[in-house]
Amino acid sequence: MKEYDRTYFDRWYRGPDAPRGEAELRRSARLAVAMTESVLNRDIRTVLDVGAGEGRWQPILHELRPEVTYLGIEPSRYAVKRFGEARNLREGTFEELHLHVFDDPFDLVLCADVLHYLSRARVLAGIAELADLVGGAAFLEVFTDEDPALGDREGFQQRPAEWYRTVFHQAGLRPLGMQMWVHHELYGDLDEMERLPRGPDQNAAPSPLRSD
Repeated sequence: MKEYDRTYFDRWYRGPDAPRGEAELRRSARLAVAMTESVLNRDIRTVLDVGAGEGRWQPILHELRPEVTYLGIEPSRYAVKRFGEARNLREGTFEELHLHVFDDPFDLVLCADVLHYLSRARVLAGIAELADLVGGAAFLEVFTDEDPALGDREGFQQRPAEWYRTVFHQAGLRPLGMQMWVHHELYGDLDEMERLPRGPDQNAAPSPLRSD
């Protein structure tokens, strides 16, 4: 079992092997905030980060929107112990989101660089709960078997992009592009040109999926 301890985070987030730096993270944060606020037509107020790691998004989001409330769910006991109080991290896993009590959906839901390390069974166990928590938009950063091999490849799940699209669609999410998704209940309120073009795969009913 891979251990997400301080050595892991030092290597993949701060060391020479880290595939992305602070500047790229800030660009992703600005993109997620801007697209979500465009959907909501107001500033974001609440953020849920599933698989938050050390909560690196929290200080950046606080700079962009000082009044925002951030909650991170993270399985690493090291990360929660070290950053839990300062960055509002709570111990938990993707597939056990249903064990947490949330008062309302969140304006912005993040799940960045997580799903391609989870088994099919774990993804399918948690995706519907995550979709129901999307009150505005979600940034679901996923890398597929068609993407360049960057960063940590231990435990990486080789899956086609279409598998994720079908899973997200079945959970009630619709694509906005640039790894951003919106719940189908809000998707109908968007202007036609704000949506991605409907391709043949989107018109057809998704085929049933099974877990591992």
